[in-house]
Amino acid sequence: MQHFRSKPLPEIAEKYLLELTASGRGKNTVSLYRATLHHFYRFLLQQRLTLSQLSDQVLLDYDEDLQRHNLKLVTRKANIGQLHIFLRWLEMNGQLSSGICRKLFPNYRADVVKGQQAELPESALRFLAVLSASSRPNTVNGYQSGLRGFYKIHQLRTNKPYQITRRDVEDHLIHLKDTNMGQNGRSTRVQHLRRYFEWLHEHKIIKTHPDELVKSTDFPKHVDTLPRPYTVDVDLEIQKRLETRGDIDSLGVLLMRRCGLRVGELRNLTLDCITKDFNSNWFLKVPLGKLNNERILPLDPKTVEIVERIQTFHSGRIELGSNCKYLISNPRGKRRSQSHFSAVLQEATNGLAISGPIHLHRLRHSYATSLLSAGLSITTLKKLLGHRDIRMTLNYAAVTQETLRNEYFEALTKIRDKYEVTAYPLKTPDLRAGMNRGFYDAQKYAKKIARDRSDIDQDKINRLCARMMTLRQELSNLLK
Repeated sequence: MQHFRSKPLPEIAEKYLLELTASGRGKNTVSLYRATLHHFYRFLLQQRLTLSQLSDQVLLDYDEDLQRHNLKLVTRKANIGQLHIFLRWLEMNGQLSSGICRKLFPNYRADVVKGQQAELPESALRFLAVLSASSRPNTVNGYQSGLRGFYKIHQLRTNKPYQITRRDVEDHLIHLKDTNMGQNGRSTRVQHLRRYFEWLHEHKIIKTHPDELVKSTDFPKHVDTLPRPYTVDVDLEIQKRLETRGDIDSLGVLLMRRCGLRVGELRNLTLDCITKDFNSNWFLKVPLGKLNNERILPLDPKTVEIVERIQTFHSGRIELGSNCKYLISNPRGKRRSQSHFSAVLQEATNGLAISGPIHLHRLRHSYATSLLSAGLSITTLKKLLGHRDIRMTLNYAAVTQETLRNEYFEALTKIRDKYEVTAYPLKTPDLRAGMNRGFYDAQKYAKKIARDRSDIDQDKINRLCARMMTLRQELSNLLK
């Protein structure tokens, strides 16, 4: 393929790359886009296609072509994403017919095509700065994203950032619903917006009270969703595939499954994350995670071996702008993104029959439910998962389907036995047959109790049952 890379790109593609460079994109980013365009125009040349002949089937064929050239799934997805941006640029510059990108890409969103984000007013930036003094960066980013979404709709009605009315809030609520955001996510956005309005009102930037802007009925009802672990056979197959592939990213996802890590915790593991105590027991130090707490996890020899294999891949370089060597990183020492790990899992589950969406957090669900099914106490699991509240851990107890199924059918068996023992044939008028049935049921019931209780002498029960059968025989002969 090297001779294709040496061929010059079309003039329009070179113009696009120049605009990328002028917009401040880094050298490495522009190089990745250049490689994508070389792949794309090579494919068009080999298939004797033009841009006007693009279709969804052509894009599927292009993805298969990338796969034949041994590009991994994560690289192919990045390639398609960069191609999407290039084709949208062509469409906006009149090089492609209008509407073609909407047909080619199912996740096309018109409001994202221009890449425009709402400019936050000065007081909103001040609010985020104050918030950052007491909140984690991810929390601040969530507020910032929500405020940008609000002002993007608000700026369509007025250019005055603090002239906020109830109508603006209602339009924002409708917009959130139209984006197919889940109820819990929308509730969080509304809560963030209300807190922002309270801050504005407290500083006398807006006169309208927040209760008049955001009403209690605006909050969608919270949905309590149960964890969705992978089935046992799928879980084992995923672990087998990840271990067989054996690259640093696959082993990282496997480590996440074996330790029940969140993806953010996996990304923040340092190169020296495992340690040994005086008794030669290995432990994994999990850094600050979602709930802002650290924890120590015991490691079995198999998991220690996985971490050591990952360490052999490490370049030993420090991430740029940091003084840490992260365990899962690229050759330049930069941590992998969450989307990168998601693509690794997608590729590992290719061809498996899996119900529901495939995402990384389900590995954590599988870790928790497998331990509970094996008899681990709920309090111990709480510490392993790093939960602050036992109620978070109890959600996993509700989905241990194997235990639930076993207990349910055990109860059904007891009910069936009870009814069989006491179910005398009422339609039989024969006194002798009824008497015989009573003796047989009594014998069966006595033996069942003896099996369930270890403190009863089995030999004595058998002797009593034999005497009972002798008595039954004598009564049966008497009633002939």
